[in-house]
Amino acid sequence: MVVQLYRRGGTMFYLTRERQKVFQAANLFPFGEEFDSELEEKLYEDLANYLDVIPQKFQKEILERTLFSNNDLMNEFEEWCNETIDRFIENSGVITKKRYRIIQNFQPSVQNVFIESLHDGEILKAEQEGNDIVLLLNMDGGFTKESIVQLVFHDAKMEGNLEGYYLHDELDSSEDGFGLRIISGFGCPHEECTIYFKDVTANCLYRPAIYSEPGEIGSWSGYVASLNPDNQYFIVKNCRFVEIDLDSLSQKDEGIFAGDEWLGRTFEEAKEKIHCARFEDPYAYLNELLPAEKLGTALFDKDPFVRLRAFNTLFELGEEAAGIVNDALRKIDINDEENMDFETVANYFHRLDCLDEDVKRKWIRADENDHLGKD
Repeated sequence: MVVQLYRRGGTMFYLTRERQKVFQAANLFPFGEEFDSELEEKLYEDLANYLDVIPQKFQKEILERTLFSNNDLMNEFEEWCNETIDRFIENSGVITKKRYRIIQNFQPSVQNVFIESLHDGEILKAEQEGNDIVLLLNMDGGFTKESIVQLVFHDAKMEGNLEGYYLHDELDSSEDGFGLRIISGFGCPHEECTIYFKDVTANCLYRPAIYSEPGEIGSWSGYVASLNPDNQYFIVKNCRFVEIDLDSLSQKDEGIFAGDEWLGRTFEEAKEKIHCARFEDPYAYLNELLPAEKLGTALFDKDPFVRLRAFNTLFELGEEAAGIVNDALRKIDINDEENMDFETVANYFHRLDCLDEDVKRKWIRADENDHLGKD
């Protein structure tokens, strides 16, 4: 397979706006699925928007709404779609491997950013500042633990447009430095942009743990009281990080403030403005062990997170929890599908040889008694 790469300044890229559009076109038709006339009409309308990248032999039938009823041509169309998708995925794998190799040249903070996906980051800023280019992304709708990512490309210049949402990227390197190709946009058609640079630094902000797991907290005062005083807190103003003091947070008739900075009229608006400097795992408490004396009731708590902590504690305690496990398993209806977690517990403690005979007869199948975990 011969793949054309686009070169400039020593860098070479596979990813282009056109290739991204071809890949999208190849993913439109739901092969192997049934659909009604309404969806059929929509599929034709969607395909018509991609005629400039779909092979010409399919274009007339798409416009005349006859492609789907032409079996021979549909077989060819499916073959084109499959080949297009496979080729794009194969080259995406090459791009990923190249990415991991190149980021070894960057600072650890930058490596961490590029190891994760910036896909679906909202582009808040992409501007030249002197010899630098500053890219600011809101990652709340993305796939990273960071809430805000700031990349500063040094000795840099940018070609093309960058707007909407950060969708896909490709890194390359040469003797002249590095290149980052970015596909962005609000929808199709996408924008294509390339940033050429000598070095890059990264600054990131995160959401406080209480933001992701607020529990029953529904007031501003309760939210502020739950913030970790050992962390640092920031708002983003004019695309810059501004540190705030927890003591400066106040709620007045006209809204919520951080000093003189207005955060919002309501608690829900204000909490969206606050970020922190260090990542806080909102689910870390699930790994905290419960006191052994609370396990007997916690295993049957209505709160699924309490039950999860109880199960994690059982597995951590092992043989020490044998008495609690046997008592709990005696109480459970083995035929209740909601008790599947207890089956896992039973099998685990059977491997530890911790089940009493009556519990073993209840939970462990006869053909497992002699073999399960006894190797």
